[in-house]
Amino acid sequence: MAFTFLQLEAFYWVALLGSFRAAAHQLNLTQPAVSLRVRELERELDTRLFYRSGYRPRLIPRVADILRHTERMLSLADEIGEKGRAE
Repeated sequence: MAFTFLQLEAFYWVALLGSFRAAAHQLNLTQPAVSLRVRELERELDTRLFYRSGYRPRLIPRVADILRHTERMLSLADEIGEKGRAE
């Protein structure tokens, strides 16, 4: 499995903000770049992460664990960054 941190970060922000456009703004990326990262993550995990019908993407309930683990990973990455800057 070769998913990337950047793909997970895009997935997290889309899920949290409920919009590919808002996630793109948060990450200082274009909306197509965020969509591509999420599509690549879906391909690597071999599963869909969002329902995309309608105006806003909705998290597929069975992938809530993936979101929870992603949130933990991002939190740990922040802690690592803080520790690195503190020394």
